[in-house]
Amino acid sequence: MNDVCVCNSVTEEDIRRAVVAGVRSFEALQWLTGCSGGCGGCEQEARQLLSDIIMEIACAHPTFHLRPGQDGQ
Repeated sequence: MNDVCVCNSVTEEDIRRAVVAGVRSFEALQWLTGCSGGCGGCEQEARQLLSDIIMEIACAHPTFHLRPGQDGQ
């Protein structure tokens, strides 16, 4: 599997798992995975991939929340 972030070995699958775990912002992705924490060269690709994965999952699963905490709690 290809790394999105070579510096910290973050893959597309890592980003997908982060979204499933509740990540909805690039800053949260950075905190959880270290993505774009080295040279920063992957930031644009990682941001786009994060957005694409969020929308892909949201479209496939109508109960998926675009932001955490939208379940009325």
